[in-house]
Amino acid sequence: MRKSVASLLTFVLLTSIAPSASAKPRGDWNAVKALTGQPITLKARGGKTSFGILRSADDDGVKVQVAGKEELADNETLFRRDEVEKVWRANLRFGERNTAKGAWIGAGVGLGAGFLTAWALSKKDDTACVGCGLFPIYGAGLGAVVGTFVKKEHKKGKLIYSI
Repeated sequence: MRKSVASLLTFVLLTSIAPSASAKPRGDWNAVKALTGQPITLKARGGKTSFGILRSADDDGVKVQVAGKEELADNETLFRRDEVEKVWRANLRFGERNTAKGAWIGAGVGLGAGFLTAWALSKKDDTACVGCGLFPIYGAGLGAVVGTFVKKEHKKGKLIYSI
């Protein structure tokens, strides 16, 4: 009987302590203040995530020069400290393209298509696929062209602050 009461009390205490333990901020607001002048990603309470450069930070909040897809905005946006849910380091990627990645993906697809075509032709008759060796080159070229038009998006880094 004592063991079951002790187990029940332990369970009740642990479940009542768990929410308050998880509500502690992970990270230190001073670490956020130390990121002044660096690219960050900031998630506000409403769920909006903003990329930009941290221009100033104090105990009341932060001012961020928000980054669009092409460039930084001219003005700064103020986020109060109680609005800030999470802050990460960021990698802002203005004008970076996926040309090399597209070329590698295209070459892989072309290689696979070449193997499948050669295999299908070998089942049909005994003639070899003469142009199948060029499929990876065609695929790499096509992938590089597609990758040129696909821009890289900004990327989150290490989590610095979380509520």
